[in-house]
Parts: sequence; structure tokens; C-alpha cells
Amino acid sequence: MSIKPKDRFLNVNRLRLHYLDWGNDGCQPMLLLHGFMGHAHVWDDFALSFKTYYHVIALDQRGHGESQWSEDEAYSIDDHFLDLAKFIEMLDLKDLIIIGHSMGGRNALFYTACITGNVGRLILVDARPANNSKAVKALKHQLINLPLQASSFDEVLRAIQTIYPYLSLGICQHIASYGYKQIRHGKFVPKYDVRMSLHSDRLEYITENLWPFMENISCPTLIVRGKESSFLSREDARRMCRIIPQAEWGEIPKATHLPVQENPSAFKRMVSDFLNKWNEGG
Repeated sequence: MSIKPKDRFLNVNRLRLHYLDWGNDGCQPMLLLHGFMGHAHVWDDFALSFKTYYHVIALDQRGHGESQWSEDEAYSIDDHFLDLAKFIEMLDLKDLIIIGHSMGGRNALFYTACITGNVGRLILVDARPANNSKAVKALKHQLINLPLQASSFDEVLRAIQTIYPYLSLGICQHIASYGYKQIRHGKFVPKYDVRMSLHSDRLEYITENLWPFMENISCPTLIVRGKESSFLSREDARRMCRIIPQAEWGEIPKATHLPVQENPSAFKRMVSDFLNKWNEGG
């Protein structure tokens, strides 16, 4: 089996969406959804550890990575839901494990709540369920400090490391190399549609309220937060567990908003324990 994934594309809702297919077709599918401003390659290290046991697929959501931008700036949770529903249908993914980080977690939660029979396991990583002042402030800090245009690749790395000091240099380089591209005059700009950042700023960094949908989620669910995260509070994580019938939560130490990359060994161990528990009957 190849160590590198295959780059694949699907035309979904009039957009050309890119995804990484790590092989093992026929095994239980595992769909990985990155966060806002992210890309499918943020999951590479995680996917390498799980591709032997699952059919791992990492999607570049609309406006991110190598996927097409929406001409009319259609980036609401409803737009992402329609993409997910069509993408999953086209690939005929059944008994699905969805792991979503931040925005990807919110999209995964909404999809699972609306199409209740298709997801076997749900893992939400530092995904805020609604608005709170700390999460709004954290998102604003992130958007202000990640450059929309950088003079060098090192400038991009310094910005990422300033926001996420627990990230190793190698992971920073990996995230930046797939998240930024070089344009004329040697400048570096993000690959994601920066109009999303401008739109978020105009909305004062607020987001949709997903609390009313949680009681519809019937599958075993793991809620993960970085122990030092400002995006998802302990109180909200506990409340999510009270509403979602088969939910549990855990914290990743030495991690803020990117626990998958900041403490990869602890995150992979938590996910493995959760999946093994339910594979053995809960």
C-alpha cells in the first residue's frame, strides 16, 4: 500500500472538490474534515497511523486547499452540509466515522444531526457549538495574526508558531507548505478563499447556534478539546455530553486549538481508545 494518498476530485454542487484517498477501499470509511483556513493535508500524520485499519479520506472543503472557491461566497453551514451530503452519497460511504476539527467539526455535527442513520461514530475536535466571548476573541486573534500576504515562508512559519507554540517546526512547515502558495514578486498568500476571513470580520466572528441539533445525534460521539483552548470550554464540552445521548469528552494536554497536531500521540491514543471501545460493543 502506498504511503502517500491519491489526489482525487469530485464535482459537487457545481464546485470541483479535492480530497485525499489513503486507500484500503472496503474497510470502514473514515472522513476527516479540517478547520477554517485549513486543508486536507493537516491530517497526514494522523491518516498514516489509521490507514491500515480504515479507508481514510480527507476532504478539502469548499474554498480551502485545492478545492474550488465559491463565486458567490457561499460558505454557510448549509452550503457545507449540502457538499457533505452529496460527497458522501457519491462515494457511497456507509457506517461512516467522521472526525472534524473546529469548522469541520461543526459541519460534521450538523450533518450527523440531519442525516442520522449514516454516521457510525462521530469525533468533534475543539469545535465550538455556538458563540461565546472567548471563542470570538480567539478566532479574531487567529485571523489578525495569520498573514494574508507574507514576504517570506519564514514569516508564515513565525506567525503560526506565535499562535500555536506547542507545534513542532516540522508540523508548522507541513501546514504552511500546503496552506500557502507563492505568487509574483515572491510573496506568499493563503490558499483558502480569504473572503471568508473578511466575511467573518464583518459578522464580528459570530457563528451559527448548533445546540438545538445535538439531541438528534444518536451515534457514539467523542468530544475533544485542547486543554488550553479558548474555542471550546470545559463547560460547553460537558453540556454537549449531557445533550448528545452517547457522548463522552476528553482533553489533550499541551494543546490549544490544534490538538491533532500539537500533541499527536495523545490525540491518536484518545481516538484509538474510543473507537476500540465501541468496536468491542461499548
